[in-house]
Amino acid sequence: MQHGCLIMGISFVKEVEVMAYETIILKKEGHLAKLVLNRPDKRNAINRKMMEEMIEALDAVGRDKDVRALVLTGAGKAFCSGADTDIMAGGSDEEIKEQSVDELRRSFIFRAAKKLICGLQKLEVPTIAMVNGVCVGAGFDLALACDIRTGTEKTRFMCGFVKIGLFPGFGATWFYPRLMGIGKALELLYTGDLIDGREAGRIGVLNQVYGEEDLEKETMIMAGKITAGPPLALRMMKSHVYQGLGDDLETALDAAAIYESITLTSGDYLEGVKAIREKRAPVFKGE
Repeated sequence: MQHGCLIMGISFVKEVEVMAYETIILKKEGHLAKLVLNRPDKRNAINRKMMEEMIEALDAVGRDKDVRALVLTGAGKAFCSGADTDIMAGGSDEEIKEQSVDELRRSFIFRAAKKLICGLQKLEVPTIAMVNGVCVGAGFDLALACDIRTGTEKTRFMCGFVKIGLFPGFGATWFYPRLMGIGKALELLYTGDLIDGREAGRIGVLNQVYGEEDLEKETMIMAGKITAGPPLALRMMKSHVYQGLGDDLETALDAAAIYESITLTSGDYLEGVKAIREKRAPVFKGE
């Protein structure tokens, strides 16, 4: 499949590679991968198949040396409405019926949830969640597992687990306080209240709040800036930011000295300096 674009009056044609699954779509265009949750009739609720396919897709993205960024979004009018009722009590998934606590914690659901959330959060390349609608429960955690989130004033977030008597098992208690502070995190966890895109932007859940008609265009502009950047430096920045959450300043500075020394010997650094001297945009190759 080919896709045309116009930049500064010059026409380019990019190959778009599409990998279709049952519940998701994985697209690759140039250095950008786009993972679309594709159960719009179910508001992209997460079922067993979607968990399996997302884990497989993230592994494929992680192994692709040409991918420099990933955008995660949902098909239709929702980002993700959380876990499908089929994998809840009384649903059709037999694995959660009549099991002990120990059996449940070792079950597919939690093993897959760990692989999925950690696989997304630890993906080496930068990630953007383009939250195009309702984002609830486990879907909220998927968005927070990404590095950056964009949305609109009509985007809606809700924890929701408390409303059905559940502890949030997909990472909410780790993500929420780190992004919004302990007080707001506990408020949302305790109440299960819904927040809109404007409030999400105010508390730091959304990096950017765009008009509904501009969400995809502006998110792709941001993704384009990232994919045009130096891949080696960006990957190390991401790694060091998350690693630094558990480090003291001295340890962080020691690691930073190593990381910057690596980039000082890279071809991208030489290209960046050369581009400044020649007054042109750099062309980074990740070397």
